[in-house]
Amino acid sequence: MSQLGLIISNEYKTDVKAKSFWISTILVPVLMVAFGGLMGYLMTQSDSAMEVQNNLTPVSQEEMTPLKAIGLMMGVLLTLFIMMYGSMIFNKVKTEKTNRIVEILATCVPGRTMMLAKIIAVGLVGFTQLLLWALIIGVMVVGLLFVFPIEIPWDKVLSYDYVMAVVWSILFFAGGYIFFGSLYAAGGAMTDKNNENQEYIAVLTFVLMISFYVGEYAVDHGGTLFVRILSYIPFTSPTLGAVNAITQTAPLWESITSLLVLYVCAWFAMAFAGKIYTSSILLKGKRFTPRDIITFIKAK
Repeated sequence: MSQLGLIISNEYKTDVKAKSFWISTILVPVLMVAFGGLMGYLMTQSDSAMEVQNNLTPVSQEEMTPLKAIGLMMGVLLTLFIMMYGSMIFNKVKTEKTNRIVEILATCVPGRTMMLAKIIAVGLVGFTQLLLWALIIGVMVVGLLFVFPIEIPWDKVLSYDYVMAVVWSILFFAGGYIFFGSLYAAGGAMTDKNNENQEYIAVLTFVLMISFYVGEYAVDHGGTLFVRILSYIPFTSPTLGAVNAITQTAPLWESITSLLVLYVCAWFAMAFAGKIYTSSILLKGKRFTPRDIITFIKAK
């Protein structure tokens, strides 16, 4: 097995065997379903909440179609997952800077390989967790269907539009994860001081939140020039591109172009982060200036 494969295997097995992984995997879907059910019940029982909801209901005649609902949900989930697993990459890289073992590992494994292994390993951990969440939620839904029988229109659920919605979501999530994962890795390699690390996390979180809110706006205004321009910018395209593709607001060629631009930018982000990681991983207790970063980028 190659060096990359060995590191990925080790990182993946270490994360999957951790107790925190299984606790979050089991508790999160249960808490989500329980929280959603509780909030729904409390909202229906609260006259004040129902009045506020009626007052906030938009007067727009735009109809919330199933595809728009899927686009809205996927935009939210993509942003949350990229934020969650990107932070995991950030913390892994930051921890390595204070680990003496990395000094030995860096003498025989290129820094770019170590960084790429972390991004892929965390992605596999996230994919595993998503599959387990889907399985747990699926079992819970099947159990509810036995108690409250509901006829599911499988011909519509498995239709071309809904299947393509899943495909678009996976493609944009993968590109957005690689792009932001590389930036999180670069930020984690910049310094080992907690206060400075929080600055990088705050900036990336702010960018993702912008993408999140603009994605919500794009559900009903995907055809505007503002949204179509942002769908080509990699900082916002993972959400906007997915929403426009799922809701079929943008032409097919625009969605494909947005996806290609995202993957090209993800490749450059990996190259940029690889240089930062390789040059700075062994430098401890130092805050890098813009001149240092430029020097790292120019390094071979």
